[in-house]
Amino acid sequence: MIEFTLETWIATAPKVLAFVLGLFIVYLAYRGYRRNKSQPLLYVALGFGLITAGTILEGLFYVMLGQALLEAIAVGTIVTVLGFVVIIYSVYAVK
Repeated sequence: MIEFTLETWIATAPKVLAFVLGLFIVYLAYRGYRRNKSQPLLYVALGFGLITAGTILEGLFYVMLGQALLEAIAVGTIVTVLGFVVIIYSVYAVK
């Protein structure tokens, strides 16, 4: 059983806020894609979705799955970097 201490809540609250804001950005980008049929906005939505997922995965790996902190950070960072790559792709490669 996971014990939620004050430190755990302090670490979790910003993750939840980042998750909510990330989902809102994904929603806005996807809505823009559907309205304008703009493929780059679809990739922006995907990129921000990955960035949001990276933030959440880091916390899940560390707190919920009990992985080592460095492993959790590595997983979160890899997924976040993939999100940035997708956003860069949407800016430069998609016409």
